[in-house]
Amino acid sequence: MKIAVIGPGAVGCLLAFFLAEAGEDVHLVDYRPERAAFLQEQGIRLQTPGGESRTVPVSCRLPGEAEPADLAVMAVKAHQTAAAAQSLPLLLASGGVGLSLQNGLGNLEAMARVLGPERLLAGITYLGVTRQAAGQIIYAGKGEVLIGAPPGSLVTAAATEEVAALFRRAGFTCRSVPDIENLLWDKLMINAGINPLTALLRVPNGALPELPEAWSLAAAAAAEVQAVAKARGLDVSGDPGERLLRVCTATARNRSSMLQDILAGRPTEIGSLNAQVAERGAAMGVATPVNDLLTSLVRALEASAALRVE
Repeated sequence: MKIAVIGPGAVGCLLAFFLAEAGEDVHLVDYRPERAAFLQEQGIRLQTPGGESRTVPVSCRLPGEAEPADLAVMAVKAHQTAAAAQSLPLLLASGGVGLSLQNGLGNLEAMARVLGPERLLAGITYLGVTRQAAGQIIYAGKGEVLIGAPPGSLVTAAATEEVAALFRRAGFTCRSVPDIENLLWDKLMINAGINPLTALLRVPNGALPELPEAWSLAAAAAAEVQAVAKARGLDVSGDPGERLLRVCTATARNRSSMLQDILAGRPTEIGSLNAQVAERGAAMGVATPVNDLLTSLVRALEASAALRVE
């Protein structure tokens, strides 16, 4: 199977690293010629918190330079998906499948506008990875990868399992699941509670439960996600506050991806997280005041970067 991994960020580099190390036919896709050439020459360097470091050569190409792939894995930030999706016809062979391994909602819709929903898979990752610099990542957490066919997809269960087996060969704990839409909302519930508040307060995940005012907002945001999901007929169960507490405890030292973006001066994924909750809640007649507020605050934080007093 030929694989294209779109986006040389933290997750994209991690996937390309382990797929290449396992001997799979993979290339990393970048839209910046200079960076693509650098990664092609230098490879990807992976470090662990324990000090282990190793580098693996990985093919890195611009869209259209490599042979058409059987699987294209979308691993860019959500705000980049619409632009990156335009390259899917160049990257994929006839009958090839697109897989979104991204946070939040809206990514599949952006891909479907180019490729159609029939050839799409959705995935969820629980991987602790941080990008240090181009082609340099720290891999801190070996979580699970879940893959499934979302509504509208015609990808068969056998084909989905073949993709899951590919990830397992590369060393990931991966399984195919029949209820991927429920699980996307389940992860959204966690991200919508944790990510914006850790970014706004600039604290690691484990600090949130120690801050009562912030914690009440995080739990309320997660509860709104659950309410919108239920209005859509999805089964996102469990107490939102308890779910958040378990995740914050298990990942106490982690910096959320949104906090990493804010610290690096990059755009965040607020548009695919809390903003999606607010938008879809409004369409269903479900009030989401906390997600509305967090969306506005994070967008204001992004917009004020150049004006901030040090």
